[in-house]
Amino acid sequence: MLTRYDAAPLDLIKKDAQTGFIHIANVPIARVGVFPYLKADNSVEMEAKLPTELLTQSTVKSAENKPVTDDHPAELVTQQNAAKYMKGFTASNAHVDHDTLRVDLTITDHDLINEINQGKQELSIGFQTDVVPVKGEFRGISYDSIQKNIQINHVAVVRRGRAGHNVRLIGDSAEMVEEHTKQRGEKMETTRVRLDGQNITVATADAAKIIKLDDDLSDKAKKIAALKKQIKDLEQQLAELEGKAKLNEASATKAQAKADALEKQLTKSYQYENDHLDEAVESRLSLINQIKPYLGDDYSFKGKSSKELKLAAIRQVDDTAELSNKSDEYIDAYFTAMDHNHQQAKVVGYRGPVLKTDSGSQSALELLKARYNLAKQVKGDK
Repeated sequence: MLTRYDAAPLDLIKKDAQTGFIHIANVPIARVGVFPYLKADNSVEMEAKLPTELLTQSTVKSAENKPVTDDHPAELVTQQNAAKYMKGFTASNAHVDHDTLRVDLTITDHDLINEINQGKQELSIGFQTDVVPVKGEFRGISYDSIQKNIQINHVAVVRRGRAGHNVRLIGDSAEMVEEHTKQRGEKMETTRVRLDGQNITVATADAAKIIKLDDDLSDKAKKIAALKKQIKDLEQQLAELEGKAKLNEASATKAQAKADALEKQLTKSYQYENDHLDEAVESRLSLINQIKPYLGDDYSFKGKSSKELKLAAIRQVDDTAELSNKSDEYIDAYFTAMDHNHQQAKVVGYRGPVLKTDSGSQSALELLKARYNLAKQVKGDK
């Protein structure tokens, strides 16, 4: 078994008025964690006090009724040397509080009490343990070996613990680090911690700060990553919206072009229809005026097509005309010829061309009159 020494603060001191002894209640003398220890070859090894080892019933009981010494003796305190080293004792109320091992202390030695009153107020436990070389990590700190079968031999009052007075803790925790920074020029006490995914070596006194810094950096890195993702998502949404806006703009331009073309076409069509409507109205009125002399003012022109009107006029002149199977062009030509001859017949002195027939000479006009029965229309004309 190896002998080890750990440190903790001495606080809440009370003096017994009768004996002058001092009592310190609920002192944290050990805690779980990973701590550096100086080996025989002056190299530093990180050793772990795991909860499954330090906080066992056997280890806790070993802290009860043990000697309190003035500094660490060069040997374990036993019955044979107790009178030489023993300056007080621990109580029989050793217990576990969270990650710490605690016990009450009583100091009986006059000289040691004076030293305590002058500021010598830190503790360092002396204990035996089996050091098992097993590598691992505990609460973010790597270790090279584990302390097993921890048995406390004594509690020493020291002027400065291994990390000095500045790392002294009060309340419910204790600081236990290797004491090799007492004198200037000695090796600085270091430990390995994990920072930003890598194991680095730092001063043991700064280990807790580095671990907290790593936690803060990790938290900030997660927040930054989340913000970057939000920015990327927003940029993607913006790009999609811009793309849709361009498509909408192109669609709107195309739709406007179609609307303009349609409007132009409708305007043109409207003008065309108006022009043709005017022509149709004018043509209709002209035809009605042309046919009225044949059909009279009382004839109803409403709903009658041009063909129907012309046929009615022709039949009024010549009811023997066979036009039922004739084409529109034939009827148009027939009506035109009939109307032309009707107009010529109204000219005074006009006899028309003379045609030779078997029955004798006859004017063309008279033949047409006979054929179209125009005599009754122009009675008295020669």
